[in-house]
Amino acid sequence: MHALKRWINLVGLLFTDSLVLYFSFYLAYEMRFYFTPFLNFFPVTKGIPPWTIYQQALRIVIPLWIFVFFTWGRLYKRNSSDAANEFLSILKSAIVAAFLMFSATFLYRSYEYSRLVLALSCLLSILLTFLSREVIKLIVGALIRGTLPPETILVLGEGKSAEAVAKILKKDPHKTIQHFPLEALDQVQERVQKDPFLKEVFICGQLINLESLQSLMDICEDKRIEIKILPDLLEMRLGEINVDDSLGIPILHLKPLSLHGFRYCVKRLFDVTVCIFILSFFFFPFLLISFLIFADSQGGIFFRQKRVGFKERRFDCLKFRTMFENAESLLDQWNLNSFRGGPAFKMKGDPRITRVGKFLRKFSLDELPQIWNVLKAEMSLIGPRPQVLKEAAGNPEWAKKRFRILPGITGLWQVSGRADLPYEEMMRLDIYYLESWSPGLDLRILLKTVPVVFGGRGAY
Repeated sequence: MHALKRWINLVGLLFTDSLVLYFSFYLAYEMRFYFTPFLNFFPVTKGIPPWTIYQQALRIVIPLWIFVFFTWGRLYKRNSSDAANEFLSILKSAIVAAFLMFSATFLYRSYEYSRLVLALSCLLSILLTFLSREVIKLIVGALIRGTLPPETILVLGEGKSAEAVAKILKKDPHKTIQHFPLEALDQVQERVQKDPFLKEVFICGQLINLESLQSLMDICEDKRIEIKILPDLLEMRLGEINVDDSLGIPILHLKPLSLHGFRYCVKRLFDVTVCIFILSFFFFPFLLISFLIFADSQGGIFFRQKRVGFKERRFDCLKFRTMFENAESLLDQWNLNSFRGGPAFKMKGDPRITRVGKFLRKFSLDELPQIWNVLKAEMSLIGPRPQVLKEAAGNPEWAKKRFRILPGITGLWQVSGRADLPYEEMMRLDIYYLESWSPGLDLRILLKTVPVVFGGRGAY
């Protein structure tokens, strides 16, 4: 039954991807040669070629794109439920496929294809492939829920990694998650023997003894059930560990955490480029927000606060003012209590927040002036949030690693629950980001930030 589900997904995705690629090229052809607003900027000077010439080329182009999707993007290996990861995989695959396609046009001299048609088709393919896949997920998911029994997945273990795995798996409505402590190994083995819909077993946290693990692996192998072992991901320093096989055996060695050299240059270039774009796009909204703050309550438009940043250096963090001018003194006078543990103060329905401030905070618009901090190299677009002095002074020793990189406007915990997360979990997500940084992770966080901000959840 579950094999049938995989085949339905695979056939559906192959058919729709091929159809979308064909439609993207046809739409690009129509826009280039027949769409009047486009022709005003890019007039046709060499005549309009027949569509059949491009149609013949698609006999090679579409299989090429599908091949790249399969091998490079791994878009047919597993139907991911994470839209941001799906988009990133499609984007990377499309860039590679476009490069191969453009290279082929330079080598093929029998006909000169329009570069604008090829460029437009690439952009449309990325957008339409992503949208079509999201629609296919919804349709196939509804069909499967109505025809196939749910898959069972066992999570064996305790701690942060077990909780994280269970939370991710529960996002799929067609999966039934059963969570057992390590001591319940006998129950797990019995469940593996009897449950015909069991697909995977995850072992998290401290590993059980090798004899018991081997017994469970043998049972799972006989039943063709996948077994996966995860050490406690949030407790280990994964980003500091490399596997070295230079001696012929796997050896773990540590690597430095801080971003430096070429990695820092890549991140910095990304920050500056995006900030310049945001400033250009949001210039007039900035003016409108400034006027609303000025008209709503007395005080300045901007709020400056000392924060702790890279290497525990202090800097003035900029925000749009969202509270009354005497908010700091009101905190002590009104004896307000934080709803979140740790030194960070957060309160739902804080009475010190102005009317405009509630709107700005709900959609995180109060953070926009920190773009200036990014341009001054005091902050980054993505990273651990800069802490106020009191919060930084209350950090446990293990959490001080977060000061090894520039703080960010948004980050991993902002897209994982924002202020609804406990303080300790926020710190651990910051450390995980530090240890696992990559350009792809930054892009995923940036893509996830948009729906989180517009949803307004966890913002106070």
